[in-house]
Amino acid sequence: MDLGIFGRRALIAGSSSGIGAAIAVALAKEGVDIIIHGRSRERAQVVSDEIGAAGGTARILLGLLDDPAEVESMAREALATGPVDILINCAGAASEPHRWFDGPKDAWQRQFQTSTFYAVQLIQAIVPSMRERGWGRVLNISSGAAYRAMLNHPEYAAAKLALHSITATLSAELGDSGVNVNTLVSGPVLTPNTQASIDKSAAVQGFTEKGAALEKRVIAEVWRATIPLGRMGRAEELADAACFLVSERASFITGAALRVDGGSVGCIA
Repeated sequence: MDLGIFGRRALIAGSSSGIGAAIAVALAKEGVDIIIHGRSRERAQVVSDEIGAAGGTARILLGLLDDPAEVESMAREALATGPVDILINCAGAASEPHRWFDGPKDAWQRQFQTSTFYAVQLIQAIVPSMRERGWGRVLNISSGAAYRAMLNHPEYAAAKLALHSITATLSAELGDSGVNVNTLVSGPVLTPNTQASIDKSAAVQGFTEKGAALEKRVIAEVWRATIPLGRMGRAEELADAACFLVSERASFITGAALRVDGGSVGCIA
């Protein structure tokens, strides 16, 4: 299927690993020029090398999303090298687990900056030129956590839910400008961050398995009730959905939230 995005240019915030990296590789295979963003040049280079080996084109953009000044600098640097047609806001991992009154005093500020406020900054910097050209795509990557009471990650759930409101209001603001805005809602996906969470869960439960056997047991005994399909997702499955949502094939979809979560309504706390 021709997605109609060959030759477009995409900035993917948080694409040096995990879901963002998978989206970068998948879009590159569709002929999209990629701007890989991350904090580590070494990790971003791994993604860039994979894209290059497949015949794609990628550029690396480094910057810390917890620093508003760096986010502004990132946007300027991205636009200085050419138009950005596709903006994907994929950053924002949960912090260490804690309850409402037990976390660091600045936990909420830090979480909202790295999950939500940076996205607002990039949108404000990049989307106006999309509207001027009459074509663009914005995709905010949220989490099933947005739909649930996450007792051990209250600020993360709130920050991800805010992305849904951003999508709704921005899609209405842009109307028939040719710029569509959507949210991709991820369920439990096996990424390095999730693997670390599994390892922590295993330690608490006293499990001794490793690797795939550990994942299978954690799913069976801890997470099964929240994932009707009975397994975790893979980053490539999220990437396939992302490619569709930013493509011409999704030209009549805006303001929507697509759940790719194995039938789950969220993740465990």
